[in-house]
Order: sequence, then C-alpha cells, then structure tokens
Amino acid sequence: MSEPNLRPTIFVLFGATGDLAKRMVLPAFYQLDATGLLPDRWRLIGSGRSGFTADRFTAHVRRSIADFGPPIDRTQWDRFASRVRFASGDFTAGGHGALVAEIADARAELGSDSQLIHYLAVPPAAFAPLTTSIGNHDLAHGARIVYEKPFGTSSSTFAKLDAIVRKVFDESQVYRIDHFLSKEATQDLHVVRFANGVFAD
Repeated sequence: MSEPNLRPTIFVLFGATGDLAKRMVLPAFYQLDATGLLPDRWRLIGSGRSGFTADRFTAHVRRSIADFGPPIDRTQWDRFASRVRFASGDFTAGGHGALVAEIADARAELGSDSQLIHYLAVPPAAFAPLTTSIGNHDLAHGARIVYEKPFGTSSSTFAKLDAIVRKVFDESQVYRIDHFLSKEATQDLHVVRFANGVFAD
C-alpha cells in the first residue's frame, strides 16, 4: 500500500552515485516505498557522476539496497526499479545535462502539479553551486530542497550559504538534515531513559 492522498512527487537525488546515497539514502527510499510511506505515484531521478547510464544506475541502486537495506523482495524491487531514472551529464549553472528533460518527462507522466523535491546528498562544498544552478534552470518554484550533512562549519559559513539559499528558495521550502549531529544526543537520551529506573513507567 502507498499513500494515495499525497501529491505525485518527483525526487531529484543529487550525489546519487556517492557514498551517502549508497549507504543511507537509496536504501531508505526503498524502505519507505516498501512500507507504503511514499505517494501512489512518484519518480526518483538520480543525478551524479557523468558516465553512468540508466541501466548502470539501476544496478547501482540494487547493490546499495542489497548491501545496506532490507532484504530485497523481487516483486517490490520490480515496482521500485520501474520508478527510478538517471539524468546523465553535469548539472551546473551553465548546463543541466539531461536533468531538465528527465524532470519534464516525469511531470508529463505524473502531472504538471507534481511536487518537486531536491535532495542534496553531496559534500557541503557543493551546496552553493548546486543551489545556484537549481535557480538558474527554473527548478526552484514550488519545489522543496533538502540539505544533507553540515550546513556550514561555523556561524559565518552558515550565514554565507544561507544568503545564497535565500536568493533561490523561501525558508518554508528548505529542510536541513544532519543525522550525525543528533546521533550522540539521541544515544545519550536512550542511555538516560533505560539505565535509570527513576524514568521507568
């Protein structure tokens, strides 16, 4: 089962061939789909290293899930793989490779009102140029953007990056995630809760 009341959604995964996507993001997408937490109609467009083909990317996704995700069910995998695409070519402020065409094709399949979500699983140094490129190629309007990993390394670098982001996106469109930033605090909370009888029910 999927979520029939959610808008059709197009996910663009930047850094799709990188280590973070391989270990965490791609297996998480598969798990979300398997548990019915994605919309009825969605597409995942990978954007990554040049030289990948659509077939090579699909094989890469399968290996990522096999190595770092739940057991692969044949029927579920076939359904998942049919929604995976790859946009070849470099995506920069001056050129967009195949990404713009892939997004247009996905919108033709799913509807022009599809929600567009950009997920940046890339090194933090790539945040600013990718954000600028998204704006230059008119892919920001009505979209959401997710920044994975540290959003700046100090208050000054945060402010510089945030100023670039605000030129392209409204704050309501922006999500910042750092799974490692909260990891230790979450583990500490777990220890406090279960190692102290005073917190027991």
